[in-house]
Amino acid sequence: MIFGRFRAHLQRKGCNGHPLTSWEKQGNRTRARTRSRIEHVFGSMTQRARNLILRTIGINRAEVKLGLRNIAYNMERFCFLMRQTA
Repeated sequence: MIFGRFRAHLQRKGCNGHPLTSWEKQGNRTRARTRSRIEHVFGSMTQRARNLILRTIGINRAEVKLGLRNIAYNMERFCFLMRQTA
């Protein structure tokens, strides 16, 4: 379903007696690949910080704290990728 410029990225589900077509299975695979990559990022941040809830006073402090978390993740990911290529 298309809403303006946006498309719904929902996965399809087969019903009893109506299995998914190969086209629907391919679409599910594509959506799952993107979703899993994003969920892994947030999962690793949650493990490192124990939770994703920010307890700060003021939006500026929250932005800085989130930015530092993102930098730490990106640095860790960069080191991991560099180790793999070496």
